[in-house]
Amino acid sequence: MERKYEIETLPYRITAAADPRPHAREAFTTEFGGEAYADVAELCERSPVDVVYIATPPELHRAHAEIAARCGKHMVVEKPLALTLEDCEAMIECADRHGVRMLAGHTHSFDAPIRKMREVVRSGEIGDLVMVNTWNYNEFNHRSRLPKELETTRGPILNQGPHQVDVVRQIGGGLVASVRARVIEDSLSGCPGGYSCMLLFESGVPATLIYDGRSLFDTAELFWWVSEGGLDRDPDLNWKRRRAYQEKASLGRDGQAEALDRAKEEGRYGAQGETAAGETTPPPYQPFFGLTVVSCDQGTMRQSRNGVTVYGDGGPREIPLGQELRGRAAELAELYQGIVEDRPVFHDGRWAMATLEVCLAIVESSESGEEIALSRQVAVNDGPAA
Repeated sequence: MERKYEIETLPYRITAAADPRPHAREAFTTEFGGEAYADVAELCERSPVDVVYIATPPELHRAHAEIAARCGKHMVVEKPLALTLEDCEAMIECADRHGVRMLAGHTHSFDAPIRKMREVVRSGEIGDLVMVNTWNYNEFNHRSRLPKELETTRGPILNQGPHQVDVVRQIGGGLVASVRARVIEDSLSGCPGGYSCMLLFESGVPATLIYDGRSLFDTAELFWWVSEGGLDRDPDLNWKRRRAYQEKASLGRDGQAEALDRAKEEGRYGAQGETAAGETTPPPYQPFFGLTVVSCDQGTMRQSRNGVTVYGDGGPREIPLGQELRGRAAELAELYQGIVEDRPVFHDGRWAMATLEVCLAIVESSESGEEIALSRQVAVNDGPAA
């Protein structure tokens, strides 16, 4: 499906929201002119919205998804889909029973360069896939957030891991057979700071995933300082975040309490200076979630600033890509098409459960020292052949 980057033409409107914070509800009604509710159930029961976007803490996803499904609402559920596979299964069953679509987001598998690399692999134009490697070093652990959020998602493993796992599963076809991994700790936050992981696909293709969110090295140095969203990234961002985090950690009890109170609002909708994160103009470059290199038996691919570069016998050649819908806008467009055309969505609940299975296996493998076999994997939904 072609996606043009004209957000005003997208076939949806934001008309209602739910948030327990009064000032956030007030900000929403001022900015969007829609209805604001204090409770998720009240929104789903009373509002005529067709789709709800569930961006609540992951431990609440199951309860909120089941409310939405019972009220006949289609939904996008933020990553991770849930914190346990049992909750994922319950959410999928509930959505199926009530006949609603559940799309899993938000991950970088929706980015145009990732989809293009999958397309090239699927076409066979540079031969069979032989391995995938992806690395991301950034400052995730030291961004503004509550300590409980890092604890709940085991640092980046369940929060950022779905991005990496989705990217690699999509390129590799989806069916991961086993996981062997080791988690590293972040001494500043006291939470996991990243992981080194090897996946083996059922096809026999290996993939390595490296993530380090401790604000030390920055992989953007390797790709022209392009940010995750396709903007120019500050080369000093990592050390600024690490230094700010160290300063908070050095505060006394009163200072830490004050910093915690600020963290409860920083970066959240309705806080001073915070508005909706909708994009109205395209960033200058394609989004980069770290560096991903895809090797086939007749060529190798990586992202460029404006598309995908393929390295083969004739030397490197670039496949330029236009400014397509990305992130949450791409997800909502995908869900819209799935609803109006009555077809499966690109990444549904079963896909998200398979991704969570890989992320949980990273933790389990690190703790046990064993290779973990997987059983809930599903193939990528490529749609009709080109």
